[in-house]
Amino acid sequence: MRYAVTLPAPKKQRYWLVDTGSLPEGEVLRRFYGEATQPMFRWLYDGTAYQGVRDSGPVLLDITQNSDFWQQCCTEWVGVVASVVIDTNESLDDLQQRLAANLTIHTTGNGKGLLRFHEPAVLHLLLGEELLSPAGRLTLMGKNTSWYWALCRSQENIIYEHCSSGNGEGITPSNALRLDDATQQRLTGLRQFSRLMPLMGDAINRFGLLHSESEITSLWRALERYWSATWQTNLPRKQAVENARDMLVSSHALEQFMGELGAYVQNSSLGAMR
Repeated sequence: MRYAVTLPAPKKQRYWLVDTGSLPEGEVLRRFYGEATQPMFRWLYDGTAYQGVRDSGPVLLDITQNSDFWQQCCTEWVGVVASVVIDTNESLDDLQQRLAANLTIHTTGNGKGLLRFHEPAVLHLLLGEELLSPAGRLTLMGKNTSWYWALCRSQENIIYEHCSSGNGEGITPSNALRLDDATQQRLTGLRQFSRLMPLMGDAINRFGLLHSESEITSLWRALERYWSATWQTNLPRKQAVENARDMLVSSHALEQFMGELGAYVQNSSLGAMR
């Protein structure tokens, strides 16, 4: 099952890559040192071109023996802090170095940019929907690892998505991570998409989708197309969220809600053609 409300007990080392930028300065490490039994961490941007903003960037925490800390903070920070849990046999230093080597994403036309691979929307597309090539996934994730990230809260539950890598047999890792035009366009349309995640959680609860992988994925895609269309029509972000919530409240079934979202997308396309 691609989505779940709990994570399995770690059988390997377990790390948590947490974005610190959306929290008060020093908050992540203050909490970690206050609650962890053996606090060990590395800054993701150490030794990279982003060294200058290291202390406001993502930090990699070893939570193998500190699951209580992770569970408490994740519950408080879901929807606010971008993060990903990584189960792997790698050491803390080896994992930091491999992740740091994959901060640059290459696009068509010799374009380059920072890949924020701890963002839930990025993880959903590149790993969940497998829009990153098998070679690219192996390069980013490494062999025999599992990545878990929080999508949204649904009532008292947190909905996690996960992706696991195999042993890489028959796959040659990429020298560089690359995105095609279609994937790049989808990622561009997902700016500030986290603002729709509380609504997604409400929809999962309202329509009883918790155990339906295909319906959760369909819901995501409908919301993604709607969000991208609202950017094209220059609808203010607050209004875009409120309009989608009104559609949800008035819908009695998932199909009706997705139909309302789709109607907006269609109307915006027709308006753009005029």
